[in-house]
Amino acid sequence: MKKFTFSLEKVLSFKQQTLDVKKNELALLQMKLIEFEKEIDALNNQFAATNRKMVEELQKGLNAGDILIYKTYFNTLNQKILRLIDQRKQLLDMIVLKKADIVAVNSEISGLEKLRDKQLTEYLKQIQKSQELAMDEYVGQARGTAF
Repeated sequence: MKKFTFSLEKVLSFKQQTLDVKKNELALLQMKLIEFEKEIDALNNQFAATNRKMVEELQKGLNAGDILIYKTYFNTLNQKILRLIDQRKQLLDMIVLKKADIVAVNSEISGLEKLRDKQLTEYLKQIQKSQELAMDEYVGQARGTAF
C-alpha cells in the first residue's frame, strides 16, 4: 500500500509559516509598546523633577521670565506625552488586530491538523483491513493445501 500523504500538507505548511510571521510581528509590536511606555515614564519623571526644581526656585524667588520658560517647557513636555499616549493607543489597537489574526490562523491550522489526523486514521484503518484480508487469504490457502 502507498505511503500516507496529506493532500493539504503544503497549505498547512504555509499557514504555519504565516503564523510564525504574525507571531514575530506581534513580538515587535509589543517591544515597541514597551519602548513607548518607557519613554512616557521618562517624560513624566522629567516633568515631575522639573516641577520640583521650579517649586524650589519659586520659594527662593523666581522672575516672571523664568516662570514663562518653565511653563513653555511644561507645555512642550505635556504635548510630547500626549502624542506618545496617542501613538501607544494606536499601537495597542494594532496589537489587538494582530492577536485576532493569530487566533484566526491558529484556528485554520487546527482545522487542517484535525483533517490530517482524520485522514491518517482512515488510512491506518485501511491498512489494517488490507492486512487482515491478506491474513485471511493466507490462512484460507494454508487450509486448502493442508487437506
